[in-house]
Amino acid sequence: MKLLRLTPALKATSASYNQFSLGFKETIEQTVCSLHKHHDVLIDEKINVFHGDGSIIKMLMLLRKLVKRNHYNVIHIHNGLTGIIFILALFPLRLGLLKRTIFTLHNSWNVLSLRNQILDFIVMLVSKRICTCGISSLHSIPKFINFFIERKTEAIVNGFDHKRIDKVESNKANKDQFYKSSKLKILCVGALNNTKNQIALLEVLNKMKIEAELIFLGDGINKNSLIEFSKDIQGAVEITFKGLVSRDLTIEHMLEADVCISLSKGEGLPIAVLESMYSGCFMILSTIPPHKEVSPPSGRCIFVDESDQDEIFNSLNFVVSNLEKIRTNRNESKEYSIKKFGVQNMLGAYKKVYDSFV
Repeated sequence: MKLLRLTPALKATSASYNQFSLGFKETIEQTVCSLHKHHDVLIDEKINVFHGDGSIIKMLMLLRKLVKRNHYNVIHIHNGLTGIIFILALFPLRLGLLKRTIFTLHNSWNVLSLRNQILDFIVMLVSKRICTCGISSLHSIPKFINFFIERKTEAIVNGFDHKRIDKVESNKANKDQFYKSSKLKILCVGALNNTKNQIALLEVLNKMKIEAELIFLGDGINKNSLIEFSKDIQGAVEITFKGLVSRDLTIEHMLEADVCISLSKGEGLPIAVLESMYSGCFMILSTIPPHKEVSPPSGRCIFVDESDQDEIFNSLNFVVSNLEKIRTNRNESKEYSIKKFGVQNMLGAYKKVYDSFV
C-alpha cells in the first residue's frame, strides 16, 4: 500500500506525524507532503517527506509531480487548506483520485476559524471518507454540515503512543526539567492563545499564596502578554515559558510534573492530556466535551468551569492539600489510558478505512 499524507507542517505537536506517520512506518509506504518546512522534528528515515516551503504554488506543483509519478492507494488529508491545494493539483485530469481520499477533522468544529470551517467543509464534501478525532468532535459538526456528510463520516478516537513515553522514561537524561526543590510542579502544554485560555490560570495564581513552579510549553500569539502578566504575579510561584520543544522533551516534563492543567475553551481530543494522564500527572481540566470524553479516573482528575475562578482556586488547593497522595498514586491511570486511548486502537481503525480503498 502506498499512502500520500497531506499536512500543514511537521512540528513537535503534529498528530499527523507523531501518531499517524510514525505509527504506520513499519507497515505502509508513506509520503508526507507539507505546506511548511518541518520544525524541531527529526524525520524517520522510513518516511518520505516533501514540503512547499510555505508556498501554496510550490506545494501545488509538487503534488502534481507526486501524483503523476506515483500510484497512491490512499490520500490522507489532515487539514482543509492542504486539501484544497490537493484538489487544485488534480484539476482537471486526475479528479478521480478523490475517490481515494480520507479527511480527518482534528478539532471540534466550534474551535475552527470561519476560514478553516469553509475550507474543511469543501474538502469534506469531496472526500470519500471522513473521520473525526473522537465522539465529541463528531457531535460538534453542525446539523447543516452533517446533512451532506453523515453517511461517510465516523469517529475514530485519538490515541497516544505509551511505548514512546516508556522509552523516554527509561532513557531520561539526568537533568531535571523542574527544580527538585519545587513544592508543587505544574505543567501546561499547548498553543498560547485565547482558546487554550492560559490567562485563567495566571489570574487565579495571582490571588493565591502557594509555593509552586509552573512551566508553559508551547508558543502562540498570546506569549508576550502572558509573560508580561506573569511578571506581576505576587508570591512564591516560579513561572517559565519554554516555547516549543520536542515531543520527547515534552514527555520528560510530564513525567516530572505533579499536575497538568488545561483550562481550554475548545479542543479536538487532546493528545497532551492523554500523554500527561499516562505519565502520572494529576489532571485539572475544563468541562468541555473532549475533556469529558477522556474522563480520567476520578481520583486523578478534577473538572472545573474554565470561567469560574473559585473552582480553579479550589482545585489547586485540593492538589496542595493532597500532594503526597497524588505523588504516591502516579500509576493509577496507566492501564485505563492504554485500554481507552492506546494508539494501536486508533491505527487499527484507520487501517480498516485505508484497506477499503485498496
